[in-house]
Amino acid sequence: MTADTLSLDEKKAIIIKFLQQCNHYSDGMLDKYREQLNDVELEGVANQKIHDWGVYKDFNDYAMKELVGQDLDDWFK
Repeated sequence: MTADTLSLDEKKAIIIKFLQQCNHYSDGMLDKYREQLNDVELEGVANQKIHDWGVYKDFNDYAMKELVGQDLDDWFK
């Protein structure tokens, strides 16, 4: 199967699945850095990492919402 034989919905589903896997990974990273909040020496870095991973997840969530709709359909032409 090539990219030309996939329907638009199939292409979008593949990307959504990938973004879901990215968010699953980021959940693990968020857990890791939340645990570091107990360590005074790591607290500042952990807070920044938590912020960064949260922004990353929010971006992926937004992209998935756009993929469910038709906002990004032109990207697939």
